[in-house]
Amino acid sequence: MRERARASGGCTRVVMALENFSYPEDVRVRAEALELVAHGYAVTVLAPRAQGQQRSEVVDGVRVKRYRLATPEGFAGIALEYALAWVQLSVRLAVELARGAEVIHLHNPPDTLFAAAWLARLCGRLVVFDHHDLAPELYEQKFGPGWPATVLRWCERRTMRAADVVLAANESHRLVAIERGGVDPERVVVVRNGPRESTIVDQPVVRDGEIDDPRLCFVGALGAQDGVRALPSVLARLNAMGLQPNLTIVGDGPEVPLIRRLADELGVLDQIVFTGRVAHHDVPALIAGADVCVDVAPCSPLNHRSTMIKIGEYLAAGRPVVTFELQETRFTAGDCALYARDGDIEGYCELIARICSDGSLRARLARAGVERARELTWEHSGQRLLHAYGLLTGAPRHERAASVEPEVRLEQGR
Repeated sequence: MRERARASGGCTRVVMALENFSYPEDVRVRAEALELVAHGYAVTVLAPRAQGQQRSEVVDGVRVKRYRLATPEGFAGIALEYALAWVQLSVRLAVELARGAEVIHLHNPPDTLFAAAWLARLCGRLVVFDHHDLAPELYEQKFGPGWPATVLRWCERRTMRAADVVLAANESHRLVAIERGGVDPERVVVVRNGPRESTIVDQPVVRDGEIDDPRLCFVGALGAQDGVRALPSVLARLNAMGLQPNLTIVGDGPEVPLIRRLADELGVLDQIVFTGRVAHHDVPALIAGADVCVDVAPCSPLNHRSTMIKIGEYLAAGRPVVTFELQETRFTAGDCALYARDGDIEGYCELIARICSDGSLRARLARAGVERARELTWEHSGQRLLHAYGLLTGAPRHERAASVEPEVRLEQGR
């Protein structure tokens, strides 16, 4: 690693660049920023401005500077959104570097800020690339294969190679950085998403006996890649099985109008509560009110290698989970969830019905989920984040090794 010049008499100044979500709503960015601030770093986050947000403010010690960003639909709209974000973030990063930022921390998608990374390195500064999502696979899942995916893979590689350290959200992303990005394995650190210890319930409480009116909960973004248009079909199928379910959808996204239309066509619209985006501290209580928590993300190259933040949140609340058989979800939840075959909505609903009919199964899954959540807490991941920043500052190897626990997997499945 290159040595950096510390600002005299001050703490390390970090500027984070975020395009695809607002702050502090982005769970991963918020957790990392707060962790760094708690350990003496001065953190500025550049993020798009959501409705009602101020242009600049300090949130829990993190300086947030926001920019306007239109969000039109379709491929052309997404390309325009990324282009506008690229211009604004590139200019703002250059300004922050001129003001003395010592580390630029790039969050994807998109993976197009490698020019800013090159500028930082020319200035003798340091670069972290935080690999949230697989941008090429995300494009292909939305629009199918084509030349843009090839361009995105090229950009992904450029950005990874320009970084001093790459933060991978899981082992699958780590392999992408090494094999597709050509990054030295020693420069890739896994920083998993995970619930905070304070959100994990001490003893999960579940309803006894058979349940014929299950309360279901879904938390997260409502995009096409998340498979959420299947939710009305799940409710309709459960109705046909003699249950009377209600579903709370916590989150927002472009699929909401379609979900509403499908739910209306299937006669289940009155069984769904749409909360929209809510404050992050309100999410645990909404999850805790459910009997079963669901994820309907389909099995795809993108989803197989993605760590779903909602799964850890479900486990922390002691809620039984039903999902499809996704590789990284299987690692996160292990035997604490029930898994359906990809696209098998009938089988998916049968698993929900099984949980509703068996109080002992509900209790077992709830208890196991809490125990698993304790192994996945953000506090463990926070230590790995600090380890990665220790690599940047050139800490002696033995000190770095002692500062972080090794990544432990329940099963390889690779």
